[in-house]
Parts: sequence; structure tokens; C-alpha cells
Amino acid sequence: MKLTGLLKSKTRRKILKLFFYNKEKKYYLRELERTLSLPVGNIRRELIALEDLGLFERKKEGRRVYYFLNKESPILPPVEEMVLEILDNNNRRIPEVEGKKTEVVNFDVEKKDIELLFLKVKEIENVLGHLLHKKSRIEDFINLGVVRNERGEVLLIKRAKEEKGRGKVVLTWAFPGGTQRLDETREECVVREVLAETGYEVKPIKEISARLHPQFPVFIIYHLCKLTSTRRMKKTIEPHEVAEIRWVKPKKIRELFTTDFEPKVKKELGLK
Repeated sequence: MKLTGLLKSKTRRKILKLFFYNKEKKYYLRELERTLSLPVGNIRRELIALEDLGLFERKKEGRRVYYFLNKESPILPPVEEMVLEILDNNNRRIPEVEGKKTEVVNFDVEKKDIELLFLKVKEIENVLGHLLHKKSRIEDFINLGVVRNERGEVLLIKRAKEEKGRGKVVLTWAFPGGTQRLDETREECVVREVLAETGYEVKPIKEISARLHPQFPVFIIYHLCKLTSTRRMKKTIEPHEVAEIRWVKPKKIRELFTTDFEPKVKKELGLK
């Protein structure tokens, strides 16, 4: 099964929504049959396909085989983000299990939304196809730090070399950050990259959002960070990548950004 066909099956859509809203749970087949009100054969077939794709895992416990999300899968975050973006407008209520009254989940998704999802998932598929050939770095998976100081200003960098995206968009100013190594976590990546590009040591507080950038073929995690020290620990070790470092008021970011400004980041910074 290709990612572009992820939501073509009604059974698959129900399975994905159930698991994405219950990410810590494991389900066995008969439990899923009662919960989703679908034939057990159809459920088994879809779970095998999702397991082959790397999204699911299974484990035998006693006489039952339990299915659950593969949290180590590199495609799980982008797929979850895109699937829920489309399905989130529907009823969030999920059927209860273990003998309680069930309720079928509503999946009346508009055709234009499905087409949008297929486009986004195709982009993810292309990115991941390239990603799987990397040996030490996940080149298309980027962690950016949204760093604020005690005055409420935000740390930005000006790229030494402009990058061109879709629609003749040119990246100049951006949040500091970079590509993730295979031997580090997202948080470790953003700490290392912010230090390398700006000379500031930071501590990640939370992940603001994750998305496939609409203008560049990269998947980005935005981290809200705070300074561990108000002074720069050292000069940037990447002068070939960073032309200027600047603290700016949040409302001034729009004047510098020439690329899409992530809505959830804007909200976090108190911008409309």
C-alpha cells in the first residue's frame, strides 16, 4: 500500500482515527470488531497492510495478538499530522470497548479534503523516500527553535545563502535550527543547532507544532525554547550558513519573513 492511498478505505480510516486518538492503547482483533462495527476479516487485512507500511506493530500476549502504533516509525509523525488535519472536523467521540455501548465514528470527509491529504501525503512519501537513503543525518527532517528572551523578543537568523522554494519564494530570515542526526532526539537536535548557528544555549520547553512545509520539501518540528544564559556562550560555528543574528519583537517577524509563517507558532507568540 502506498501512502497516497492511505484514506481510500473506510475500514482503514476508522482504524487510523481510533489509534491516533488512543495512541497508548493496544487492541486485539475481536475488540476492534466490536469497537468499529466492521467485519474482522476486513480489519485484519488493513492491519497487515498498515504493519507492512511500518505504521503498526503487533505482539502476542497469551492467546491474543495485540496491534499498536509503531512509535519508532519515521513516517508516523507526518502521517498522523496529515490524517488528523483532515479527519479532525468530524466527530471525535470514539466507541467504548469491553462490553460497553458502541458508537460508530463519523467519516463524512469532503472530496476536496481527501484530495488535499493525498497531495500532502505524496509529498511526505517523496521526502521519506529520500530520507531512507541517508546514513548519518535526516536531511529532510528539521527542528527549529522559537527562542524568546526576558524582554519577549524572538531570536532570528538571516541565511547567508538564500534558498528558493515553490512559487519563487525565497528563504532569508528564519528561526534557528537544522537537520536531525540519527543518533539524537529532536530536543538534542534543536539545542545543538541553535548553539551552532547563534552561540546561545537553550532549553526546549515544548513542541509547538509539526508540519510539512508548504513551500519547501521538508518536515519541520517547531520547539518553544528558553535561554539558559542571557549571554552568548560562543561565536557561531556556522558563519557560512548565518549572515546575521537578531532579536526582534514578535510583531516585527512578519516584516522579515518571506516564507509561510506557521499559524500555531504565530498563536504561541500572541500574533493573529
